[in-house]
Amino acid sequence: MNRLACLFVLFVTMMLAGCSSHAPSAARFMSAKPNSISIGVGGGGFWGDDNSHREEKSAQEAYRYKEPHFLLDGVLFFRNDHFLFGLSLGEHSLVRLNLGFVSDYFGVQGWGDIIVLNDDSSTNWKRPFGIMIIEQLPITSKLKVGVNQFFAYNSYSGVLDECCSINLDYYMKFYGELGAGAYVSYDGYSLEFRYGNELGSDNQRFYLDFSVVFDTQSH
Repeated sequence: MNRLACLFVLFVTMMLAGCSSHAPSAARFMSAKPNSISIGVGGGGFWGDDNSHREEKSAQEAYRYKEPHFLLDGVLFFRNDHFLFGLSLGEHSLVRLNLGFVSDYFGVQGWGDIIVLNDDSSTNWKRPFGIMIIEQLPITSKLKVGVNQFFAYNSYSGVLDECCSINLDYYMKFYGELGAGAYVSYDGYSLEFRYGNELGSDNQRFYLDFSVVFDTQSH
């Protein structure tokens, strides 16, 4: 895929983004091409518990919080032999920084939003972040399977209820999540499953993600 087409795919993905933040794909991270610039896009969703609710702050003010079940994001990867730097824009609608180490059998992925987000208390600002450990087994040069374990500090958005106010300001809620997953990838295309358990809660989430990674230098 040429560079213009790759950038167009990434741009469309960004425009369709929502307002939440969850752990990124392990397979997409491990599929970034060595010594090149790659573009990864993916979509999927989760089923299980979410945190969507309406919360009354006072008699005059209420917020509607929503955690979307459909997930979509894109990332631009810069990789040398083993170290990777990435910029992504997706569900959280803000720029996320990805940093990590990649080899044929092992990877460490860290991430964090570059811009801090306003918590539901206007004096409290936070940033989604996380870390993931990845173990991978190459079956052939193109076919690979892997597992991962992660901690993610996730976010989802809330806005003032329209019936109570015309204020368009939005605020975020945050929660920690521990989880694990597995994936299979073939020549940049991957299918991935993840399970997450929300810390301090009985909420459980099951994620399914399909991803593809393009090398921008290929034609």
